[in-house]
Amino acid sequence: MNIHILGNDGRLKYCAELLRRQSFLGVKDITLLPIPSCRDGVNITGTDINLSETLTKMNTGDVLLCYGLSNEARRNAVSRGVTVVDVEGDEGFLEENAYLTAVGTVGRILCEEKSAPTELSVGVIGYGRIGQQLVRMFMFLGANVTVFTSKTELRRDMQMLGVCGIDSLSMSAIDADVLSRLDILINTAPAKLIKAELTEALSAVRVIELASGKNFPETIGYETFQSVPCVMYPASAGAALYKSLIRMLDA
Repeated sequence: MNIHILGNDGRLKYCAELLRRQSFLGVKDITLLPIPSCRDGVNITGTDINLSETLTKMNTGDVLLCYGLSNEARRNAVSRGVTVVDVEGDEGFLEENAYLTAVGTVGRILCEEKSAPTELSVGVIGYGRIGQQLVRMFMFLGANVTVFTSKTELRRDMQMLGVCGIDSLSMSAIDADVLSRLDILINTAPAKLIKAELTEALSAVRVIELASGKNFPETIGYETFQSVPCVMYPASAGAALYKSLIRMLDA
């Protein structure tokens, strides 16, 4: 079995190590693409390797492991007899990836902050997989946590947890006073949710971006934590990728 690693995603190396120990997969070639696999629709993420040209070199019986492949690229691969395993569709992988992202983010913050967690006021924008993990971890550490979400049902559910230290506010309720009370603001939602006129209130707040895209003005000096699982826990992230591949091939 030949394994081809394309891109600079460190978790791919660990995934490949686990795959090399297996012989039951019954495939000749496996190509591993980074996460996400293609940001610009042309080249494989982190490389100048053209995605379409790569797919034309693949043959019937090959396996392509990827994340977020476009419909056009998927059709191209399938038409050549390639088995496409897109882990974006595997809930198990998404949950593990969210956990690693959250624990890596919290770990980095704990190492860099001068105050203990119990003295920190943390705002989390978004309450999806990563947001939920962040909230649980910061609550466990005793931080004062505020969740910002546009989903009314979620806010209603979280109000029941108010005794545990969670405040939940709608995005429309964010104002300068609310932001100025935060020490850290972490964004997990891929959208521009902070109004431009409120950016001045973030001047003394540590702003961390976990979502894709440019969701904050560069003038506020926010930090971008990219590919946290890959950077901080490549072995665990590689194992999660491997398990997802096996799971989806067996499905």
